[in-house]
Amino acid sequence: MNYMGLLWRYVNLLSLDVVFGAMAGQLFFADVLGVDLPVQSYLLLGMVVWILYTFDHLWDARKVSHQAHGDRHLFHQRYFKALLFSLLAITLSGLLMMTFDKRLHFIFLPGIWLGLPMLFWMGVLRIFEHRLGWLKEVSTGLFYVLGIALAPMVLHSPNYYPSAFYLLGAGYFLLACINLFVLSYMDQKTDNLDGFGSLLQLISRNQLLGLIRWSGMINAFYLGFLLFQQPSYYKIHAGVLLLITLYHLQLSWQKDARLIRQKLEASFLLPWVLLVF
Repeated sequence: MNYMGLLWRYVNLLSLDVVFGAMAGQLFFADVLGVDLPVQSYLLLGMVVWILYTFDHLWDARKVSHQAHGDRHLFHQRYFKALLFSLLAITLSGLLMMTFDKRLHFIFLPGIWLGLPMLFWMGVLRIFEHRLGWLKEVSTGLFYVLGIALAPMVLHSPNYYPSAFYLLGAGYFLLACINLFVLSYMDQKTDNLDGFGSLLQLISRNQLLGLIRWSGMINAFYLGFLLFQQPSYYKIHAGVLLLITLYHLQLSWQKDARLIRQKLEASFLLPWVLLVF
């Protein structure tokens, strides 16, 4: 494995690609709504996303009594103490930022209003994983999109959001769900061996693959429609989501699970191109 490939593998195992993808998503919605977010807002979002993902992976790693079969959970088992220490340190740093940086005070109460229901629902899914595990992908996709759109929504006038915000938000939500469906499809074997729930508790593997491809095609047609129907300012936004959706569709025909995961998460970095437009 070359050095860049090895580096990206650790970026993926540490969920840093998800972090940068979430920050790119926040930029996406800030651009759609025409608001300028402070740099600290992007940093705080990245910290929150990393905390949530790492906590989830550490919880899973501790829950598995044997050596985990999935690369990500095995990595978190091996480096549990170091990652736990990092989790606590970054959590403390985030709290200090929220407390002392006045530029972040605007997001404090809205963050609580979103965070509490999200944490409650995550707890419910944990407790009733074998009954409600099939809801994980859709609910995770919903909270993900709400999370990355929250700061732009708060800074924008709360009395009016352009229709493009809702239309593009729906496309982003479906894209996030497709991404999670693909990951569940790829991780079926290791999830079963390690006792984790997913949508595959409700439908078969072939049905999930069909859902991925049909959802991808529906979202591609939907975003293609938006690309021509929306005013010129929003065409770049529809185009970005369309490219990511088509990339997901193309990857659904490939077999190498490890590379697919890395490529899927990397595709969510594409909204950073908005910085040059």
